[in-house]
Amino acid sequence: MVKCSRCGVEVADSFDMCPNCGNSLAEPQEPVNETSGDLTCSNCGAPIMDNADFCSECGTKFEQNASNRCEGCGSEVPEGVLFCPTCGTKVKQVQPPKASEQVHICRNCGFQIEEEVTFCPECGVNIFTGEKPEIQTSNKNQGFVDKINLSKIIKPTVVALVVSILLSIIGVWLGLSWVSFIIAILISVGFFAGFIDNEANAVVSGFFVGLVLGLFENPIIELVWGSFAAGVYEWVYGGQIIFLIILGVIIAYVSNIYLKKNIQEIAGNFLSWL
Repeated sequence: MVKCSRCGVEVADSFDMCPNCGNSLAEPQEPVNETSGDLTCSNCGAPIMDNADFCSECGTKFEQNASNRCEGCGSEVPEGVLFCPTCGTKVKQVQPPKASEQVHICRNCGFQIEEEVTFCPECGVNIFTGEKPEIQTSNKNQGFVDKINLSKIIKPTVVALVVSILLSIIGVWLGLSWVSFIIAILISVGFFAGFIDNEANAVVSGFFVGLVLGLFENPIIELVWGSFAAGVYEWVYGGQIIFLIILGVIIAYVSNIYLKKNIQEIAGNFLSWL
């Protein structure tokens, strides 16, 4: 190898022109000592020949000393050259790791990692175990149906239903008639929907409370005022079951989306007062 007299880049003897600066190499150039350099074998301490892949003394492989290869055509490019002499592609030089830094090799992709990290920045695999981390799916990215979890709906729905029935009985006894059921939905569903984890579960809860309360509408009138009053009520007002279902769904959604924090704060203050 020779050193270009213009830019100082080491160039193989087979080149007629310096691939880095275009200087003609026809004139005699300064020869390069192939054994010069500060790199030595980490196993036996022998000097490392330039561009050597293996130690000449013990056979240890030097991956950090392997020749740079052009990403465009795959041909070997001398160290220090900025552009491939074969195709002109800009060369990404292979930099050996610093002696003072601890190097980890990713088990999955072989990427050299010089920082104290746990997961490979190239492929995301744990460099110590070789396992990929579990990807947590956010509720915001889930569909409406995917968010529904009946196990989280049962308890608040049952409590809201019991409260709505009691409020309806009290309202009918006070003479509020059909308004009693609307007030019962607003209070019971509106309050307990604030303790449900997401809006999908809250909507399902509001649907069931409105449905069951609508089915119990006439029996509650009959329980408080008798069968004759229940018949008159049915003839005058008719059933409100569809209306109560729609009202329950709307109130549950609004409460869970916009009033959840306020409702939980009120409940927390009340419990601390007790």
